[in-house]
Amino acid sequence: NFIGLPDPTSNLRPIIYTTATSSSTQHPYSLREFSDDTVDHELQWKLHREQLDAFNHAYWAESNTRFEAAKSLVLAALPPNAPTEAHEHALSDFYKKWVIQERARQDEYAVELRKRTFKDLSLSAKVEFQKAKKRLANWRFL
Repeated sequence: NFIGLPDPTSNLRPIIYTTATSSSTQHPYSLREFSDDTVDHELQWKLHREQLDAFNHAYWAESNTRFEAAKSLVLAALPPNAPTEAHEHALSDFYKKWVIQERARQDEYAVELRKRTFKDLSLSAKVEFQKAKKRLANWRFL
């Protein structure tokens, strides 16, 4: 995997997966249809990581776009010859109001991110367990 340059909108550095399918590709079957013995946990994990990255990018891109638009409105409302202190005060008030205004939205995002991250960790553990099981099975027959 590689780390890309920061996205100008979300400010996140994207992970470029070298082995996973492209994020626009959906798996043709529901992976829940198969029993645990036949499920490819690695494919599930790779798809989930890409979906998690897309979720994270979408949230921050949208949030940062709204933030920059609101900040521009605050600065545009200042007179052109306003002193630096007026800019600092206006931005200070804006940042305070923004944090209060966005708290519920940020909390929802944090809860969803934790759920998805836990799912990611769970799938990662399943992949490692599947690999260990295969190594053990191969070791037995040597």
